[in-house]
Formats: sequence, structure tokens, C-alpha cells
Amino acid sequence: MKHADLVVELGTEEIPAGMLAGATRQLAERLQQGLSAARLSAGAPTLWYTPRRMIVGLPDVPVRQEDLLETILGPPRRVAFDAEGRPTRAAQAFADKSGVPLAGIRITETPKGEYLSLVSRRKGEPTHTILRRLLPEAIAGIEFPKSMVWTADKFRFARPLRWIVALFAGTVVRFTLAEVNSSRYTSGHRFTGKSRIAVSDLVSLRDSLGDNGVLVDPQERERLIRAGLESAAAAAGGHPLTDEDLLETVVNLQENPSVVCGGFDPRFLGLPQEILVTVMKEHQKYFSVVDGDGRLLPAFLAVINLPGDSGGIIRRGHERVLRARFADAEFFWTSDRRTPLAAREAALKQVVFQQKLGTYFDKTQRVAALVPRVAEAAGCAGETPALLTAAHLLKCDLVTEMVKEFTDLQGVVGGLYARAEGYPEIVWRAVYEQYQPKSSSAAAPATVTAAVLALADRLDTVCGCFSAGLIPTGSKDPFAVRRAGNGIIKILVDHRLDVSLARLVSWSLEGLSAAGEETRSELRRFFEGRLRFLFEEQGYAYDCINAALAVGADRPVDAAERVRALQEMRAEADFQALASNFKRVMNILAQSEMPAGGPDEALLTEAAEIDLWQSYLRVQPGIEAARRERRYAECLRLMASLRAAVDAFFTQVLVMAEDPQVRRNRLALLGRLSEMFLTLADISQMVIDRAD
Repeated sequence: MKHADLVVELGTEEIPAGMLAGATRQLAERLQQGLSAARLSAGAPTLWYTPRRMIVGLPDVPVRQEDLLETILGPPRRVAFDAEGRPTRAAQAFADKSGVPLAGIRITETPKGEYLSLVSRRKGEPTHTILRRLLPEAIAGIEFPKSMVWTADKFRFARPLRWIVALFAGTVVRFTLAEVNSSRYTSGHRFTGKSRIAVSDLVSLRDSLGDNGVLVDPQERERLIRAGLESAAAAAGGHPLTDEDLLETVVNLQENPSVVCGGFDPRFLGLPQEILVTVMKEHQKYFSVVDGDGRLLPAFLAVINLPGDSGGIIRRGHERVLRARFADAEFFWTSDRRTPLAAREAALKQVVFQQKLGTYFDKTQRVAALVPRVAEAAGCAGETPALLTAAHLLKCDLVTEMVKEFTDLQGVVGGLYARAEGYPEIVWRAVYEQYQPKSSSAAAPATVTAAVLALADRLDTVCGCFSAGLIPTGSKDPFAVRRAGNGIIKILVDHRLDVSLARLVSWSLEGLSAAGEETRSELRRFFEGRLRFLFEEQGYAYDCINAALAVGADRPVDAAERVRALQEMRAEADFQALASNFKRVMNILAQSEMPAGGPDEALLTEAAEIDLWQSYLRVQPGIEAARRERRYAECLRLMASLRAAVDAFFTQVLVMAEDPQVRRNRLALLGRLSEMFLTLADISQMVIDRAD
């Protein structure tokens, strides 16, 4: 069978940087799935993208389907032939319908008996024909966070389609989508390239676009930008402030990137560094330049979509824009501080948090009521007065001009203003770090006091939204409830705050209405899901997560210790064998009524069951002591030491003995074993790898 390459390029208006990579992956996945459904294979895909195009190359696609042999069943043999073995009307009808003579019909044995059958050969279609159907379906199926309509047929896409390259074996796959006809013609860089370029395959597409000002490979653009940033920053006497998120964004904003270095008035360095960096990053997509001590230099790095700026026109334009931005920030910094931060709390009555949950002033009061309890649970009750002060300042920067203009600075600005007003560090830092962590991989607030305030704020958000019926779904989470839940779990685990989630939820719900048992149950499931998400992000095996959470997710710190111990132990031979036998224990107990209490030693007659009970009694005190101190790996090793006794028990002892008393006694013995294990994890949910 011959094979050929498939090349697809979607040319568009500029697609937002954050959508590009995911949309290109979707296109590749949909093409692969469509080919697979059509009984066609493909090699590993090539994925390239720029703001104006998404490119997928699939090598080694068969040029046509294999013929499909199908067995078609007819009537049962007993119906198809009479007692003398002559064909009945049913047999003749099956032959006529199939278009074959009766002599070509065979008898096939099936689980239901013998049936008439025939083998039908369905001729495979040319792949080119299949692609004419598949390509428009795959393109139309790409999902974007936001999309638009621009044609009469209401086709939706992130941005208008301008051209479609669709080539298979070097030949155009012809179709029309969103009033665009597929072809072999692509378009180069908007300003420096040709608008119509013929291509024949993936290599010629890459090379032709490269000759016309477009670097299609994002990894190549990233290498070019990194080198440009380092070189330009070194020329300015420093190095670029590391920011991988910003780097990913600018890679997806350019087709032919280069770096220009601009400067700004050193007087602006009198503003807090956080403000300057945020303005440069969030509003201008500039990289900051710092010296060896991490102090800002009066320079910035801009990535432009041209091979250079020999006349300096672009640099001067960026400098003018940044000068205006910094002047605004300087003005806001001065004017905002004329009104003390605490005096702004009343103005929060005019800022709605959520219609059912009231204003940010209402939220502030709920958080302040929650803080003393959370502080006590976190072991810092002595800092409650300072934390209450911070709670009342928490959202005050929302009504400052700085945050109205530079929304990404909320929280940070409040902390900076509080510091400038002379508040103690415990106060201003708690305000400053209130939105940390911003992701499951980011750092939690640096101090436990700041963590307490961040916890109280997020608890109010999560519990408030659930009580108001604003529960996040797979596609909707307008109040970022999942992110707030992730933050709660991350803070508890990072600061090792061994606090019950149920207690935290109960305290928070006291300040809210419409919070019945159903809401509490939904919150329990929600937090278990967030805890599971964190463990997955941290790389724990799914079966370790399942086993740990099966016996409790209410105390995240404890759950984290248990899943860590399971991950450490899962590959050890004794533990694997014990986990396998524990599955048997759980299966037996699930099918029987487990007696209360432990076994009666007088009824233990078999040597193997006596040995198992004695082994249990020997290790149980050590397991209990280690469990109290959360030395869970030690607990599991002690449990694994029972392997030989458990193996012998199941080999030599009949659990379901005929004597009811003996049977109940043996079930009671297994019940004690299961209770001991289930204080840590349900290891029956572990996947046993026989290769270990």
C-alpha cells in the first residue's frame, strides 16, 4: 500500500496568542481521529503556528482504505432449511438480497447457534475522497474560548479564515469552508512577504514562508527571541527578568521576531518595582531589565514582528508609549495616597462582588468574621488583631485609580500603599500576598499570617458562590471558583496547616444564607476534586491518589502525607503482594456481614490463622504510634511485614468454613486487618504491576 503526506494550513486574521497552541493541537487530534475512524493511519504530526496561521502535517497516510471484509449473518440454519435439508424461502430471500447464489452461502457457528452467512468485500475509498469530507468537519470542530461569525452561513472561528492550504500527495484536496476555497496557495508576512505563494508539501511550505518573512516553528521563534533578549539586555548592562509566561505569549504574537531595547526616564525608578514590571509586562508585553542584584534598570525589551529596527523608529515609538504609561502610574501613585487606604473601605459599598452575595464591603465583613477562627486553627491566634486590620484593608485598593487603570495590580497595590502608610509588615504583606498562589505550581503566601488572610478570602468566595448556586461547570466558572479552591488546598498543604476542610467550610457558611446539607455535600465533593487535581499536578500515580482519598480527603495535609507514602511504597515487592491480598480481603468482606469486634482467640485453630492474628497484634501498636505521628511510610512497611502471614492464611485457611462460628471468627480477623489498613488508604484500589 502506498503512503503520502497530508498538509493543512489555515490562514486567518491574527488569533489571540493564548488560543494558538491549543487550537492547532485540536486540529491535529481531529484529523487523526477522523483518519482512524476511516481505517487509516498516520505518522507523528508536525504542529506549527503563528498569529496568522495553524499548520498540521501528517506523514505516512495510506493513499486509500484497505478493502473491508465483512461477515453478514442471515437466518438461523434451522429456519433456512426444512427437515429434509432443502432451502426454505428464508434462505432464498437472504441469497437474493445479498446478490449471490445459494451455493455461495456458508454456515457459520456463533454463540447462538448455526446461521447462514456470507463474506462481503467492501472496496476501500481513496483517501483523497475521504479527506474532502473530513477536513471541513475537523476544521469546523475546533473549539475556542471565544469565536466570531463573519459569513452568511454563520461559520464560527476565533478569527476570519482567509486561506486554506490542503494538500495530500501533493494534490489539492478541494472543498469550500466559510466562503474560502482550499488551494495550494499560502500567504507570507503581512508587511514583508508575498501575498500568494504556491507550495507542494510541508517542507516547501516551511521554506517558502521562511523566504517570505514567516518562521512557522514556534520553537525556532522562541530560540531567536531568547537569544535576542539576552543580547539586548547585556548591551544595556543587565539581563532580562525571567518570565516564561510572557515569553510564551510573545512567541505566539510574532511571525518574524526580533528584539529592540528601549529606555525610560530613571526618575520612574522611584516607583515600586512591582508597578513598573507589571505595567511593562501586562500592558506592553515588554521584558524588564535588571542588574546583578535584581534591581530594575531604566531599560525595557520589546519583541517586534519585523527583522529589525535599523532607524530606531519602532524603539522611539515604544518609548513614547511607555513614558505615558509610567507617567499615569506615577500620577496615580501620588494622587491615590492622598486618601488613606482605610478610609476607602466605605467606598466598597458601591462595588458589587456578586448580586446574591452583596458588595465587596459585605465580603470584607465576612472575611473579617472568619479570620479569628482560621488564625486560631493555623496556630497564630496571637496575630489576630493585626490580621483583622489587614482584613479591613484587603479590598480597599479596588477603588484606587491605580487598580482601575492597571487591574493586574490589585492586591499588590493595596500592600504597597499599606507599606507606604507605615503599617506593620504583618499587615501590609498579608494584603500584598492575598492572591497568591495564582496557580497550583506557584508559591503560596510566604508567611503563615498572610496565608490565613488568603485562606479566609478564598473560603468566602468558594462557599459564597456555592451557597448562591454559582457552582462551576466544565465550561463555566465566571468567578474563578476552581482557582480559589486550588489556592485553598495549596495553601493548606504548603504551610502544613492540618485543618479540617469541613470545619473551615462550616465557619464560612455561618455568614451566608441558603447553605444547607446539600451545599455542604457539594463542597465536600468540590474540595476532594481540587485535592485530586493538586496531587495529579504534583505527579502522583492515579491509583495512589485513589487509595489515599478513598479513606479521607477532609485534611489535605494528612492526605498529602499518605499519598506520598503510597507513592514511595508502591513498587516494593512485599507491598505489591500485600495489596493484591488486600483486594481479596475487601472482596470477601464486601460479600459477607462482618462481625463486630475482633476474633475470639479460642476459635482460632489453624496454625496460619493463629500466626496471622499474632502477627497483627505484634505490629499493630507500632502502626498506631507511627500513624499518630504521620510516619506513614513506616506504617506501610509494618503492614507489608504481614505479607508472609497473609499469604499463608489464604493458602491454608478456608475463610468461609461450614461452621458458622468459625466463619464469623475468621471474618472478624479479616475485619481487623481491613480496619488497620483503612486508617491510611484503601490499598485494594492500587494497581498491581506484576513486572515489579
